[in-house]
Amino acid sequence: MTFAFTGKNQPFVKSAQLDIGEALRKGDLQKVLEIFRGLFASIPYQLHISQEAYYHSVFYAVLNLLGFEIDAEVSVSGGRVDAVLELGDKAFVFEFKYKDCPQDATPEAKRAIFDSALEEGMNQIENRSYAKKYEGSGKTVYQAAFAFLGRDNIEMLVK
Repeated sequence: MTFAFTGKNQPFVKSAQLDIGEALRKGDLQKVLEIFRGLFASIPYQLHISQEAYYHSVFYAVLNLLGFEIDAEVSVSGGRVDAVLELGDKAFVFEFKYKDCPQDATPEAKRAIFDSALEEGMNQIENRSYAKKYEGSGKTVYQAAFAFLGRDNIEMLVK
């Protein structure tokens, strides 16, 4: 069976769903990051938009279309969580940050920008108590900040 919109056959879609699902069930967000790096690298550069909402919406759309229970802009007492994904006995609280990075930035400068964005995202999760809603639910709660510096430059910090 081929999906009319994507032109991809079902095994390709099933493979992505299985790979991401297996990684999430194991709590292996590093594997999820690798899959999304490949996805973002496959998007032509002229379609890239230098905004956090671009990355947030692609991340949400992919997981939603693959059948995962993901919610965006989840209101909690401390603010709005960028995205929450619940899967069985796990809840994943995601915060996304986009930072401009010069094309000619040195690896050290790029690392500093990544570290700053990741720290900002994780501090937001913790300071606004985004995960508190899921504590006591019996679920293992993962907090992950994703930092994007353009196209396929993605890093993640997990707690």
